[in-house]
Amino acid sequence: MTDPAPTIWLLTDGQPGNLTQIEGLAAHLADRGADVQVKRLRSNRWHMLGAALLGASGMSIDQCRSDALAAPWPNMVIGTGRRSAPWVRRVKRLSGGRALAVQFGQKGANLMEGLDHAFVVGHWRLPPHPRREKILTPPTGATPARLAAAKAADTGLLDLSRGPWLLLVLGGRCFDHDLPPALGAGIAVQAREAAERLGGSLAIVSSRRSGAALEQAVKNAAPGAVFFPWDQTPNPFLALLASADTAIVTGDSESMAAEAIAAGLPAYLAPVPTRSSPRMAVERAAAWLHGLGGTCAWAIRQVWAAGVLLPPRDLDQFLDDLVAAGFARRLTEETEIRLDWHPPPPPDTALADRLMAIIRKRS
Repeated sequence: MTDPAPTIWLLTDGQPGNLTQIEGLAAHLADRGADVQVKRLRSNRWHMLGAALLGASGMSIDQCRSDALAAPWPNMVIGTGRRSAPWVRRVKRLSGGRALAVQFGQKGANLMEGLDHAFVVGHWRLPPHPRREKILTPPTGATPARLAAAKAADTGLLDLSRGPWLLLVLGGRCFDHDLPPALGAGIAVQAREAAERLGGSLAIVSSRRSGAALEQAVKNAAPGAVFFPWDQTPNPFLALLASADTAIVTGDSESMAAEAIAAGLPAYLAPVPTRSSPRMAVERAAAWLHGLGGTCAWAIRQVWAAGVLLPPRDLDQFLDDLVAAGFARRLTEETEIRLDWHPPPPPDTALADRLMAIIRKRS
């Protein structure tokens, strides 16, 4: 007699980045025989209290706009992002401890109390914890099935007779890093020249953070490229990943790099400079104090656990980790973009296997 399929709830707060991760995890876990249920919840204003104050309460759930959290309880409940962390703890409490509580992301897994397991991309540099694992990339929605469906639906997106296709994935300014138009233009020139050398073509897709000045600078630097704005409908991103032969990704976003890697593409990651702000100055000062050890380190760990501050992320470390694992190469002015290398299987595959192993161990 075979064991029944484990039931896994995945909680989403509706935020686009978190939803993409949940949908990707759901697909991979369903492929491994799990009974997957995505619970769509919405938060109210009480989410601003943070996980340390909310604990395992349902105070931050907008009950009128959310799926019910009720028995029969799952074997595992998974959340991504800050808002879902109290809800994951709540399911564990309501289930009498039956549901394994698993949290993804530095803003949800900074506080480990009430969680059975957590996964955080290593370059966030949270302090070691026996139940918190480091992963190379965040989960993505770029699953094999979704990539294949997107490619089939957009067969004319890229003219295959003009291949091989290089895809430049353009990020933009974020809270801790910058992508000036001049730097973006330089990356576009390098991508354009590589496409010409390889006898292929260049496609460029922008993101919500790119902005008009950066987009225009890149268009001017690569006038022969096919440009796809971030707000094009339907969104062509997955179809482009599925059709391209290699990806060049600006290094300001873990998610964009993770999606290119999940698509199985040889990926070149272009470093971008850090930027200064009062927030970053405080976060870096706190990290420096933590490095002193002793009482200073203890106090800063309490601040991080409460979510008042988080350690500053180190995107250079993120790039180095991906390069060391064979998933990407660092793009510098001297880098020759090539198509004759192949990355290992995407990390999402091993991550789904790890989650299933955690359930089996409990069983």
